[in-house]
Amino acid sequence: MKKNVIITCANSKHGDFVIDHWFKSLKDNIPLSNIDVVIIDYGLTYSQKNKLKKEKVILFKGTKKYHIVNKRFFDACRYLKTKKYDQVLFVDGGDIIFQEDITPVFKKNKNTFRVVPLGMEVLFFEWFIFNNFADGVKEKIWKVVKNKPVINAGVIFAPYKKFISLCELMNKLIKDKDAWGPDQIVVNYYIYQSKYKFLDNKYNYMMSTMPKGFIIKSGVFYEPSGEKIAIVHNAGQMDLFRPIKNFGYGKKFNQIKHLIYNLKKTQYKLLGAYKKIFSD
Repeated sequence: MKKNVIITCANSKHGDFVIDHWFKSLKDNIPLSNIDVVIIDYGLTYSQKNKLKKEKVILFKGTKKYHIVNKRFFDACRYLKTKKYDQVLFVDGGDIIFQEDITPVFKKNKNTFRVVPLGMEVLFFEWFIFNNFADGVKEKIWKVVKNKPVINAGVIFAPYKKFISLCELMNKLIKDKDAWGPDQIVVNYYIYQSKYKFLDNKYNYMMSTMPKGFIIKSGVFYEPSGEKIAIVHNAGQMDLFRPIKNFGYGKKFNQIKHLIYNLKKTQYKLLGAYKKIFSD
């Protein structure tokens, strides 16, 4: 039976978080006997690399050029072409913790992409398509993704070969590979032309875009219903805009930045109302 693989990336800045929180939470909650864990290395320290090697994590040397959000896909593609896997989980490293076993997702709908859409409107397509792609390409992308929910690229479950094809298309379409954001556009463009299934948002829970909110008890994130969230994603382009401070895995972590959280929720509500008015 072929193994599955979980792939993330890290540099020296985020290496300690990936070791002490991302990987620790992964190991505590997910059986790894049939899973390879791969970290694309973008400048981990000697100490960080040694700690990961002791945990039998596979380190793969990343390229130096391009923005990390784009080259992580290119480097994942290079790695995957050296191996054969059944399923791929491509996931952010520096802003994610795991709280429950996610391996059942590997076993269902295996020929499709399994992803989570944002819960609120962010006008992401409108901003990033027309600023990051060549004429002709951006019109094709817009026709596919217009009026569709934005799929977040921070957690992608995918069949092995289809994920490689996604990465190859990304390398082909992105004109400015040093820019932040176009990777998520290509993810949406490719997936919406493929077989896909939306997962419950507990598999990529981005607090600021979830209308129903969340609860934190002793450092653990729950939905308002009391159900534990499987993958918590403290998303944000910069640390300042992430809704959780002291984010991590354990009782002493995770406090809400109430001002940032409420401002972002209000912003997304206004954007949703704006888009509804001008699309009617």
